[in-house]
Amino acid sequence: MGTGVIRAASVSWWTRVPARWQVAGVLALPYLFTVAILRGLTVTMPTYHGGDELTYHLPTIRQFADQFPGVDLVNYPAAQTPLYHLLVAIWGDVVGMELWKLRIVGLVASYGVTLVLYRLLRRHVALARWPAVGLALVFTLSPYVFGQSFILVTDNLGLLFALLAIDRFLAFSQDKLRLDAFALACLWVALALLTRQSYVWLGLFGGVWLLSRPGVDLRRVAYGLGLLALAAVPFAALVIAWRGIVPVGADPASCGLCAPQEGRLGWRDASPLRSPLFTLAVLGVYSPLLFWRPLLDGLRAHRDELRPWLLTAAAGAAVALVVLLVVPLSYGRGDEGYLWRVSRSGPQLLDTAWLFWILVPLGSAFAALGVRRYGWRSLPVVLFACFLVAQLATRLPYQKYFDPFVLLVCLFALRPSDLRSWRDALGPVAIVALSLLYIGAFAAGLILVES
Repeated sequence: MGTGVIRAASVSWWTRVPARWQVAGVLALPYLFTVAILRGLTVTMPTYHGGDELTYHLPTIRQFADQFPGVDLVNYPAAQTPLYHLLVAIWGDVVGMELWKLRIVGLVASYGVTLVLYRLLRRHVALARWPAVGLALVFTLSPYVFGQSFILVTDNLGLLFALLAIDRFLAFSQDKLRLDAFALACLWVALALLTRQSYVWLGLFGGVWLLSRPGVDLRRVAYGLGLLALAAVPFAALVIAWRGIVPVGADPASCGLCAPQEGRLGWRDASPLRSPLFTLAVLGVYSPLLFWRPLLDGLRAHRDELRPWLLTAAAGAAVALVVLLVVPLSYGRGDEGYLWRVSRSGPQLLDTAWLFWILVPLGSAFAALGVRRYGWRSLPVVLFACFLVAQLATRLPYQKYFDPFVLLVCLFALRPSDLRSWRDALGPVAIVALSLLYIGAFAAGLILVES
């Protein structure tokens, strides 16, 4: 009797909470739970590239804090653009420079990523409330997003700015091509570039999105491209001051855009096609898990039209196989991520690891099917194409540079009709389970270090 009363009271209380606060509370749970495990961020989260926190980012933050107000933006240890470090240094100047206090900035940015992604899935993908919550948590708990939330790294602040920019680019196209939305998107692009150089692809996305909108006139194109050019000015000023793409005092070995050291890799390993191939491999992981049910349903519903769909998939896979013959893809010195680790566990065929013979053609086939299903002007197609092209400049294919954005594209490609039954949730649940398994396995191999 008493248990039933308590349960009824709990249900009654929950139903009285406004929907937005229900969502915000559920999305906050993974963060609150992990902060409790990490004893209020006083314990270091064991995550990939976590050593950068103390090697590069904390020294840069302390340097900026010591230099206020005359901060030297040319010579500092971190290889990224300085906005994150400036914000954390200002925060530390207010609340104190203890490590756990500084980590709060990244935690807040990560929670912001989760909330903005939820809003994108609701407004622009038109998902119902709880499917959007579920997919936002799928992204939040992915290993190269979640682990970065509790240490000093620049990844998730840049990701927050990128999602805010995408939101405004979409608002621009959905609200009579109003340039005020586009201007705000360009502001977020500028902030993303001042957080990480690799967000050049976001400016490319903005330009392609602008030019590909039906009904856009030359005046709007001119204004929009001018706004994108203005967004790049602060970053360009830093590049000129640095005389390169990293600060003078940074370690180029930690820069994903920097060319490999001479003699470090052979010409095939240093090919600009290597990172796009790896991007397709990551797509080959997520696409089957998220789209197996829509694919099967489509095949059953359109049995008379199978031939063009099969030819599209076969063409995509064939192109990937040809490229792999020219530019083999296998583990190289410095490559890291779970796909690289798994690929090392088996044989190589024609200098390409066995895993990539499967995943790269699979990802390429799904990419080709995506163009056919959604159209070349759609959000997932334009976003993935711009990101893929930008990877021609990436020389160090660490998986954390690719994984979040490929998963993001897959989430944007889902339709409300793709999530109608419990079977449709098997893919997202599998991704969460694999993510938690990877995080747990990674943590088991390390010792929690007191800050």
